[in-house]
Amino acid sequence: MNEKYFKNKNAVITGAASGIGRSLALELAKMGTNLVISDINLERLENVKEEVEAYKVKVVSKKCDVSKKSDVKSLRDLTLSNMQDVHFLFSNAGIAAGGHLESFSNEIWRNVINVNIWGMINLVYAFIPKMVEQGFGHIIVTSSIAGIIGAGGLIPYSTSKFANFGFCEALYGEFKDKGIDVSIICPFPIKTNLIETAKISFSPELLNKYSQEQLAKAFEIGKEHYWNEFTKGGYELERAIHIYLKKIAKKKLYISERKIARFLFFIKGLWPNFYKKLVRKVGAEHINVLDESTQTAIDFIENI
Repeated sequence: MNEKYFKNKNAVITGAASGIGRSLALELAKMGTNLVISDINLERLENVKEEVEAYKVKVVSKKCDVSKKSDVKSLRDLTLSNMQDVHFLFSNAGIAAGGHLESFSNEIWRNVINVNIWGMINLVYAFIPKMVEQGFGHIIVTSSIAGIIGAGGLIPYSTSKFANFGFCEALYGEFKDKGIDVSIICPFPIKTNLIETAKISFSPELLNKYSQEQLAKAFEIGKEHYWNEFTKGGYELERAIHIYLKKIAKKKLYISERKIARFLFFIKGLWPNFYKKLVRKVGAEHINVLDESTQTAIDFIENI
């Protein structure tokens, strides 16, 4: 890994209390990067701050809901009062939502769009003037493989991740000549705790059939089954993070821990009929996992 690219630099990371964000913070701290870390979960964030401080770098933490422009502005002001320059902006905070299309409420759609799309936009608008002023910077957005290939059963999430792609490509086209690099991280399912905040939607019929108490218990059982199946064969988080940082240091626009991501770009344009079959296959397999998870939840309720 090119440690020189990160050593004695300053980075802002959102969604840093767990998962990819936490691992990015720790790996960057090991290489001597000063950090401003944020998350909506302040208790976990402070635990990460303590872990980072062991590496003797400067670290500042702040609770931040990226969907709120005022929170992001406060994060920027805190950053600029503690760091002379902003070298890296990691727009990493995000939420997921899985289920059949008809099960998604408007509230779920709004939450996914507000965090995954508006959160990214709010961050870039807040920090890019500073990067333009200093003449350098690197913006890194955590998207998903679901932003490369549409995933049935993840329609709100996939929609938001495609938006990440379009925004970042256009951003690169407009700001690269101003000294600002852009990278899009496209993780395959990897073993993180994203499922803790994920919205898994059950059908209205199921919601009306059981009590809230029964559903709450069953929901956790169903989510656990879903996540175990969804991440089966996925990379361990630490391995994926090393790959991401290595490619960030090389200023890659598209970043994934799997070579198949590049293959998906290739076949989409060259073999469109094969690609359509693949989209159907991916959607069917994911819907099957969701339905199995729902059945696992139902079995749990009925056996109480």
